[in-house]
Amino acid sequence: MKELSFNHGRLSFSTETFEMVPCLPDRLEIRLQMFYLDADGLMETHFIGFDELLEARKNKSLVWLHISGTPGDEFWQHLSKAFDLSDQEIKHIRSPHVRSVADDFENGLFWSLQRPSTNFEMDTLESINFFMLDKALITRQFSHDNAFTLAAHHLMSKGAQCGSFTVDLLAAQLFEDILKSYLDLLKLGGTKLESIQNKIIRKPGKAELHLINRSQQIIWIYLNAIWPIELVLQSIIHSRSPILTADGLADFRARLEESNSVLRLFETYRAMSYNLMDVYVSGLGLRTNETTMVLTIIATLFLPPTLIAGVYGMNFQIPEVHISGGYYWCLGAMFGVSGGLLFWLKKRGFISFL
Repeated sequence: MKELSFNHGRLSFSTETFEMVPCLPDRLEIRLQMFYLDADGLMETHFIGFDELLEARKNKSLVWLHISGTPGDEFWQHLSKAFDLSDQEIKHIRSPHVRSVADDFENGLFWSLQRPSTNFEMDTLESINFFMLDKALITRQFSHDNAFTLAAHHLMSKGAQCGSFTVDLLAAQLFEDILKSYLDLLKLGGTKLESIQNKIIRKPGKAELHLINRSQQIIWIYLNAIWPIELVLQSIIHSRSPILTADGLADFRARLEESNSVLRLFETYRAMSYNLMDVYVSGLGLRTNETTMVLTIIATLFLPPTLIAGVYGMNFQIPEVHISGGYYWCLGAMFGVSGGLLFWLKKRGFISFL
């Protein structure tokens, strides 16, 4: 496995190239969050050192260490020694991954997920790594977004209800949090698609065409991110690791059904993005028809005056030319014929003044 650089841990969508590009600096300050579980539920505590971490793992139901930023080599050496991790396992935890993957080790399970984060200005995907061991869970993210803050607070608020949690049940809850982030993305994406459609209906143009192409590409990127999650869940469910309990497997099967639902929603949104192109083409057709109609009406209104002016502009003797006030009679005839034609077009409903 090729080890990617730290700044590949979070990718941002480029509006110029329509591709995901690294958006993190080369280094970020290390941040550590430590949680433990006992009969009173999930509790957060300060990370003091690995000795205290091992003591908590020994005396508590489980411990959860969340790592973000850029730890140094010394930190990874201590982590490897504390949990008896091989160099390959440390490499899996430390490095970002291009797509969601899973691997089954003798002492635990590893998987990496792509977590979306989006707003009206930026669309990103961040790699989140999990390593599940006996009575310990290690999660690794790269930015300082605190991916699991809401999930952790929700679990802590349950108190003793979580007191019987095993490490696989905790991991399944965090897995659900990532799936919810895709649902939040879909809610915002639906608002964006409606906004684009309204712009197209009002005035289809090059900017709106760019927005359509952008939305189609973003949905395709997120689809490529959600598809491998199903494979990760299947890999976990079919694992023979003794860490997995019957309740944990049931939760992961529920996550598999949820991921299938999210995938179908993305397929629906993808179809909606392609329908926007039909709306765009229809909008352009309507604008073209309106422009053509206006030009046709203008040309039609000028045809009678042009005919009259052509007749009385011929270079030979015309009897009406010598009539007193003939010039004004001619102008009146021009306006009268054009006005009558305009009234007839309006009465027939061919034009509207609104």
